[in-house]
Amino acid sequence: MRRIGFAVLGLFLTAGTLDAQRYDRRGLREVRDRGTLGLTLVVAEPWGDFKRHGDIGAGLNFFGVTGGSGLGVRLEGGVLGYASEYQGYGISTSSSIGSLAIGPQLTIGSGPFRLYGFATLGGSLFWSSINERGCGCYDSDVFFLEGDFTTNRSTGAGMMLNLSSRFALDLGVRETRHDRVTYVPANGVQDNGDGTYSVDRVTTPVGMRVWHAGVTIGIR
Repeated sequence: MRRIGFAVLGLFLTAGTLDAQRYDRRGLREVRDRGTLGLTLVVAEPWGDFKRHGDIGAGLNFFGVTGGSGLGVRLEGGVLGYASEYQGYGISTSSSIGSLAIGPQLTIGSGPFRLYGFATLGGSLFWSSINERGCGCYDSDVFFLEGDFTTNRSTGAGMMLNLSSRFALDLGVRETRHDRVTYVPANGVQDNGDGTYSVDRVTTPVGMRVWHAGVTIGIR
């Protein structure tokens, strides 16, 4: 997290020497971007205490950022699955993390290539469930096993490469820390064979290094 934190700090310091405004070709009128909306695929690697209890995770992240360049506000939410196991007989178990966070984002540049750094603070919900599909002659039943709330904080950096006048490819990485929380670890649900389940639970902080790739659209 320290290396990504330094990268974000470097972006903020560099911005002090750059002009954050954009102008049209005639130089007579400022062109303002209202912000961006984005959708990215994320892949998360566990670290710290979570490395002993979690697994490689994947999910989706939605976000919006005010302003096209300079300092803006980033609001984001997402869902990440860190464990999934098929128990047999049409029964599977899964463990996921849902999060919502907000914080400042600094974007440098206004051309086809832009750099950004951000820091966010928010909340997270950890939950696990059992999905019973049965024989296929009726709808799936989902049984909620465990849920717990905690806070989260992230620092990250990335880059945007323009695909058109409004769309851009978004690539980046962050380190996220969820504060101490009780959750079901990977492989923590066992079928007892008699219609009941044994569920393990652990209580630790949860740390992840998260890579993302997706598309953003500019709002003008």
